[in-house]
Amino acid sequence: RIGFASYFAPQPPLWNDTLLLRDDRMAGELAETLGQARAIVMRGNGCILTGATVEEAIVMAFYLEEAAKTELAVIASGQEEKSLVYSDAQAESRAVSSGQIFERMWDFLTHGDPEA
Repeated sequence: RIGFASYFAPQPPLWNDTLLLRDDRMAGELAETLGQARAIVMRGNGCILTGATVEEAIVMAFYLEEAAKTELAVIASGQEEKSLVYSDAQAESRAVSSGQIFERMWDFLTHGDPEA
């Protein structure tokens, strides 16, 4: 429903266990569930994002949050049936990393931050 969601298409996998990861076995199972996805949603515990760099992972966190806000707004409006949903091909073509998109978004997110 929003371009940012394309990076997680068709949707991020769900880690349905409400327990925190407390041992290597659970961490391995979560990693297996994550697979090649950019994010995994952990039921009751937030999410884990991936990236080739810390900056890319932070950008992915921003994208996921914006996608979630948009999804929630669409559901709250009752307009789910009328709302645009990207096809797999459309999502794949939108989820690009060219043009220094992650670096530019990082600059946007950290603009004015003296620690950035």
